[in-house]
Amino acid sequence: MSRYRWMTFALSVFLAYAVNLPMAQGEPLSVPAISPPLNYQIECRYEPTTQTIDGQVEITWKYGGTLPLSQIALHLYPNAFQPGSTFFNESSGQHRGVQGDVNKPGKMDLTQITYISGTNSRDLTATLRFIQPDDKNPHDRTLATVDLPRPLRLGEVLHMKVTFQTLLPDVFARSGVADPFVMAGQWYPKLAAYERQWQRGREQEGFNLHQFHANSEFYADFANYDVKITLPKAYVVGATGCEVDPPVVEGEHKRLHFVQSWVHDFAWAADPRFVTQTCTIEPKDTAPVEIRLFSQPEHLPLAERQLKAVAGALEQLCTSNGPYPYRTLTVIDPPADAPGAGGMEYPTLITGGTPNFPGERSSDPERVLVHETAHQYWYGLVATNEFEEPWLDEGLTTYSEGKILAELYPDTRIPFKFLGFPLFSTPLQDDAPGDYRTVLGSTVLDPINLPAWEFASERSYAASVYYRTALSLYTLERTVGEEKMQDILSTYFKRWAFRHPGTRDFLQVIQEKAGEPTMNHFREWISRPASMDYAVGDVRPVETPTGPAWQIRLECRGELTAPVEVIATDSNGQSHEFHCEGTERYTELTVPGDSPVMTVQVDPHERHLLDTNRLNNLWTREKSIWPALRWTLFVAAAYQALLSAGI
Repeated sequence: MSRYRWMTFALSVFLAYAVNLPMAQGEPLSVPAISPPLNYQIECRYEPTTQTIDGQVEITWKYGGTLPLSQIALHLYPNAFQPGSTFFNESSGQHRGVQGDVNKPGKMDLTQITYISGTNSRDLTATLRFIQPDDKNPHDRTLATVDLPRPLRLGEVLHMKVTFQTLLPDVFARSGVADPFVMAGQWYPKLAAYERQWQRGREQEGFNLHQFHANSEFYADFANYDVKITLPKAYVVGATGCEVDPPVVEGEHKRLHFVQSWVHDFAWAADPRFVTQTCTIEPKDTAPVEIRLFSQPEHLPLAERQLKAVAGALEQLCTSNGPYPYRTLTVIDPPADAPGAGGMEYPTLITGGTPNFPGERSSDPERVLVHETAHQYWYGLVATNEFEEPWLDEGLTTYSEGKILAELYPDTRIPFKFLGFPLFSTPLQDDAPGDYRTVLGSTVLDPINLPAWEFASERSYAASVYYRTALSLYTLERTVGEEKMQDILSTYFKRWAFRHPGTRDFLQVIQEKAGEPTMNHFREWISRPASMDYAVGDVRPVETPTGPAWQIRLECRGELTAPVEVIATDSNGQSHEFHCEGTERYTELTVPGDSPVMTVQVDPHERHLLDTNRLNNLWTREKSIWPALRWTLFVAAAYQALLSAGI
């Protein structure tokens, strides 16, 4: 290749990739001034009597790949609610404790696919092919390809219209109807994310192709959305983005118009019972953000708590990570008979989960909303691949949730409940790291960094992706210090917002800010299906060439390692500190002199929250039953048992 051709090729690659580089590092974060290459223009009509959405989506996409493209790929997520789908097979029709009704399945039909070129058009419906790259399940129809009349080349614009009908299930797995409430999530045909060569380590550019799995969530490219929704005029609607025109009333129906740029999904919810309340926050270095709560009437006594939780969380995130670049955040409060719609995140829209009997001193109504608000950063703006690397979203979000709750609600208590009703608050504080550790068992089945569908079970997925990741991040924080940890997260966020990073991109930031050894430890924590367990072994007198001494054995009983501190105190009250690499199965530590060692404590500052058994971290010469009882852990375990029993 000549120098000129090489420069031309390099420039074309840069320009193609530049659509994923909307912000120069160091500049304040905002919605990029340039337009994303992908646009969705949707017109749809919701019919409550049939639970259907009939619509047409017009897709325009400026192709940024360097290879000729002869097919496109579409996600048809509602087909996950069909018997025989991969989602149903993996979940047995149950998602987060909610059972789907096989007699009322959801689905999506594409009735026409039209390719448009200038004034000409061509019907491509017959070229639609369902594919199953993950498990070869012929009954799964959540992913499809469409053949193009001619290959698409760099810089050319794909223009197509897709007419569709979506049948919503009874509310289940983030979407559906609990009449009259409707939650429209993943309700339209969506173009699969197109990844460039070396993006997230990918060796060859192409669509990221995965089916909808029981544990997986979503991944898509940023786009502009222009959406018009027609439905009965009694309905109140909350949606992604901003409503830009007054409603247009036509008989018994109305048409609403929403737009939002630089988001990778669009969701909406509707209910004639919604009561709308708003508040506006003005974080430092950020334009005002209007928070809109669409509440059920019976939940109005909690509305102020809900708004304060979202506003406080968003202000904390703006301060710690970087500005929130959108002007709205919509909060949907599902009714009690729609639990499957609760606790979900979409760009500029989240759903909560209001308990029937919240404890006054607990964070019951706030915890879900804080978690989903944090998703606006790690899911909404950074937008990692939740099929292949779910830990980068759910784990960072769970860590952020814990930090925000500790800041906003420092004295919340775990409520003791009977039949769901809080009787009293226990003395045990609702502390995030402690709560996360109570859900972990001693057996680790899977590594943290694993594709969503490859985990051994839903429980293993939740324990690793949410809680073990959060504890790994807490351990990293206590290793490097809170200030440096915040520098890591804010750098990662500002560098990769709107750009779809991967695991190696996060590790690179750790290496830059905390050094290669720390990065290597963290990589080990997320890469191995293993646990950490440091313990005090034998403590005995020995003779050394310099005289009598006491020898302490530090045991590494787990497979995960980290630098560890040990403090021994002798009978004279003198402390002896040891800093160990922690990589050996056994490490012998020597305390000089003949004064007996009275106590030995491993990791005295509790930096290693991944340590699965802290009962063996303390040794005392005068034995006591109290360390073994650890009544606080007993209370936590009892509380978790009550939760698991549904009490």
